[in-house]
Amino acid sequence: MVLLFVGAESWLRGSGWPKLPPGAVFIHNTVYWVEPPNLTLEAVKHNETGGSFRVSTDQNGLRTPLHTEQKPAGTVRLMTLGCSTTFGWGVDDAESYPARLETILNEGGHSVEVINGGQPGYTSFQGLHLWDTVLSRYEPDVVLFGYLVQDSREVAYSDRSQQLLQQDNEFIKQSLLHRLKSYLWLKARIDGVRTEQKEVGSPDTFRTPMSEYVENIRAFKARADAVGAQLVLFGYPLERSGYTEGHRAILHAAAAELEVPVYDPQPEMERRTASEPLYFPQDRGHANAAGNDVIAQGVAQFLVASGLVK
Repeated sequence: MVLLFVGAESWLRGSGWPKLPPGAVFIHNTVYWVEPPNLTLEAVKHNETGGSFRVSTDQNGLRTPLHTEQKPAGTVRLMTLGCSTTFGWGVDDAESYPARLETILNEGGHSVEVINGGQPGYTSFQGLHLWDTVLSRYEPDVVLFGYLVQDSREVAYSDRSQQLLQQDNEFIKQSLLHRLKSYLWLKARIDGVRTEQKEVGSPDTFRTPMSEYVENIRAFKARADAVGAQLVLFGYPLERSGYTEGHRAILHAAAAELEVPVYDPQPEMERRTASEPLYFPQDRGHANAAGNDVIAQGVAQFLVASGLVK
């Protein structure tokens, strides 16, 4: 067994496994990033509309509302997780749904701070790493899991496959096992991680395959429990549900399995967008200021009605 293991390890290292397939196309250059820290009303181009919007961030690259890592006594702290939709792509600081959520709840007599944990382009894969390295320090009481839009996107390689192919040290743990090629090779096959060039005409995969999406939700539940926070699954709404339907169904199934609340305003948003402009005409993947406000109003009502904010 020892000789077999040593032989396999030597062969994998000698062969250069995993090899980056020629012409491999990834949706992002790396598998982990955050917005620049300490921005103050930085003008960010919104290429689809031809305009720009203002962005402020804290020392960790989290967008407004800006709060210290330590939670003030007597305050309920909410944390919103997701991609650019949660971040508030296209709208100014005060117009994002997390910023509006904080304003709405505090104007309603609640003592609330909202931490905007949204990062453009993020899936639940990146989200777990951000939680472990940054987000857990903010001491949330309620965590809104809004990873959906990017997780559902079809790509040539899943985020996990990209991590393995690029051997990204932000994700490959510096333990003995994760330094062994033989362990990574076995794990890649058990996890169904693709490391070879796919055949022409073969179907694409999701950035977060459905089985992995389920595991990531369970992992977030365990992490929320560890800090005494309540996990809420949030089906972030698009103008039309479209390609997110499969992962959206998993979100509801996971809520039943884990016995956690789920809030999915997609049907209501679809009804309202039939007569109201709630998304950018040139960028229908992101809500405009009015759309962000509608989303925030719905989340606020849900949290209060569920007794999560008192």
